[in-house]
Amino acid sequence: MRVIKILLSALVAASLLIIIGVSWHSVEEIHYLKSFYPSSFTVEDAFYATLVEFIKIHIISLPLIVIILISLYLLRAYKK
Repeated sequence: MRVIKILLSALVAASLLIIIGVSWHSVEEIHYLKSFYPSSFTVEDAFYATLVEFIKIHIISLPLIVIILISLYLLRAYKK
């Protein structure tokens, strides 16, 4: 029982780290575009680049959020 709790906690932590990593990569990608194309990178381009990264983060994060929720539910169930 204790091993299951440790594994579920590790799964939650790993999922959160992956979400943080993907989000950080997206911010760095926008920063790279802004620094690589400074004269042609308009506010509208920044908006669309941010929108694309926002959608990418949510597509990648949705299954991880489901895993986190299920893991937290199981941890709560094992607590009782």
